[in-house]
Amino acid sequence: MFKSFLIAILFSSFYIGACAQVLDSIRLKTPKKDTLILITQQDVNDYISLRNITDTVGNLESYLKVIGDAKQILAMQSRWTYDHALQFTERSEKFQKIIKKPITAADISEYMAIRKIVGDTTGKTPDYLKIIKSAKLRFHLPGFMKGLYKEVDYETALKEEEENLRLRNMVDKVLVIKSQRKMYLQKKGKTIKTYTIGLGPKPIGQKEYEGDGKTPEGIYKLDYQKWDGSTFHSFHLSYPNDIDKARAKKRGLTAGSNIMIHGTSKGIKKKKDWTNGCIALNNIDMAEFKKMVYLETEVEIRK
Repeated sequence: MFKSFLIAILFSSFYIGACAQVLDSIRLKTPKKDTLILITQQDVNDYISLRNITDTVGNLESYLKVIGDAKQILAMQSRWTYDHALQFTERSEKFQKIIKKPITAADISEYMAIRKIVGDTTGKTPDYLKIIKSAKLRFHLPGFMKGLYKEVDYETALKEEEENLRLRNMVDKVLVIKSQRKMYLQKKGKTIKTYTIGLGPKPIGQKEYEGDGKTPEGIYKLDYQKWDGSTFHSFHLSYPNDIDKARAKKRGLTAGSNIMIHGTSKGIKKKKDWTNGCIALNNIDMAEFKKMVYLETEVEIRK
């Protein structure tokens, strides 16, 4: 009897130790927080139980990613619940799988059948790949970003992305002339659209450091978008480049980084130059801009 009792104690100790086993860790470091996040076997067991998962073979890496991302969200967003954070990261994981899934010959054949494409299609495959990839993302977006996108069928998504590709091919460069307060959308050197812009409070001259109120001059690219900022839609510029960094460092300062092309706040009429160094359009022009200009487009800013 004593032997059985001892075995039970040893088993319990082993089980507790296994549940507490650290499987992964994440260093979350921000200007306001430096935290080591641990992911244990117990976290994985709890997740499997919470989601009523029965087949777990080969899925540990995925579980660690979901749990780790959820714990990082909780560390940054105290108002979120753990379940809410898990749901968000699960949706993100599914979305990433859709993004990474390759387009096959069968997808192209299906697209041509749906859109009734016949005749000579020589050289069109690259465009078809772009359309199909974007359409698949568009088709799934309502499930990941509820309320922001209306549900559409796959054929409608394909039609939308065909139009987006047409618009995408209209502009290959954005030229900004600060002294004119003008932005020119160009295709092969020809201007197809002109907008009036607003700049920072000290627009004359090259931007030299963070907080100087100036808009940089040089050649950059649009490297990401923001949908949820304080202004109506934003495109981030790839500022600072190496020259910008060196210029600021020479003065013992930082170059800054948050330079955008954006709209204005809702319902607020702005004065001529009101940004902190960004390039501002009115919201009507910004709505048109974001339909015609895409990420990686070159932006040249002149004095």
